[in-house]
Amino acid sequence: MFNKLTGHLKDLKTYASDVLELIESHEEIVILRHQKPDPDAYGAQLGLRAYLRNKYPDKKIAALGHEEPSLSFLGEMDRVSTIERPLVIVVDTGNQERIDGTLEYAEKVVKIDHHPNVEQYGDVSIVETEVSSASELIYLLIGMWDSSAMNDEAAALFYMGIVGDTGRFLYNNTSQLTHAVASKLKEYHFDAADLNNQMHKSSRNKFKYKGYLIHNAVFTDSGIAYVYVPKSVMADYELSVSEAGLDVNIFREIEDVKVWFIALEGDGEIRVRLRSKEVVINDVAAMFDGGGHPLASGVRVKDMDMLDELIEKIEEKL
Repeated sequence: MFNKLTGHLKDLKTYASDVLELIESHEEIVILRHQKPDPDAYGAQLGLRAYLRNKYPDKKIAALGHEEPSLSFLGEMDRVSTIERPLVIVVDTGNQERIDGTLEYAEKVVKIDHHPNVEQYGDVSIVETEVSSASELIYLLIGMWDSSAMNDEAAALFYMGIVGDTGRFLYNNTSQLTHAVASKLKEYHFDAADLNNQMHKSSRNKFKYKGYLIHNAVFTDSGIAYVYVPKSVMADYELSVSEAGLDVNIFREIEDVKVWFIALEGDGEIRVRLRSKEVVINDVAAMFDGGGHPLASGVRVKDMDMLDELIEKIEEKL
């Protein structure tokens, strides 16, 4: 379907049939994704579940993980009591530490991801960093398996996963292939406008929280913008750590800002959502045992002193 645009995706071409063989040889399949999920994690996980349930109605297929209230409009996680040696497919998760779930009970493990391959895990691994999202990658896989089993539910979920990770097609990870995949998904029947509205709707508290971010932002002469958000502020606005980090791109539109982040106080750590317009930042994140995409990464630091060190390392790149 997309042969002219996917020739460079070597893992996709090499291992698609291996993944399909594992799927067809297992009666129980569990789909996992990363902790603190974003729209792509949900879209890839639940979209794959919708597709597999449609194609294999007699198989037991479950999507597991903690619920993220802000993404409940996309679907719900499953609740299962017993699982016996299933195939476990992990989507959108670069390393095992970030998996929302365990691999201990798995007979076989498949990794499907678009983040830099910082940890090789799984019996079969498909990692393509040049696609926009895990949702895009899984839809490409389905095109190599059997796209006739696609349905409206799966299409809507993959589409919203792509929308989430591309910033509504504004980020530079949006390629010609991304647009081609999105166009194909739009051939199915779902209300993209309504889903977009649900993804980006804001409560009064969330709206006021944006005012806090703007009022408390710090700007450096080198082009860094950042804001620290303590637990007390998140409590005041009735936001979870995940919800408080969703507005990280509030600084993107400022013309002289090159790199920006939101630092969120957690339990014994500070979670940093780090973004950049052009300067590669995942190498800086890796210095602090974090990681992610070249222009969108995450880091956890233990205290404010380490946060200052992170700022210094970013400064060195600007």
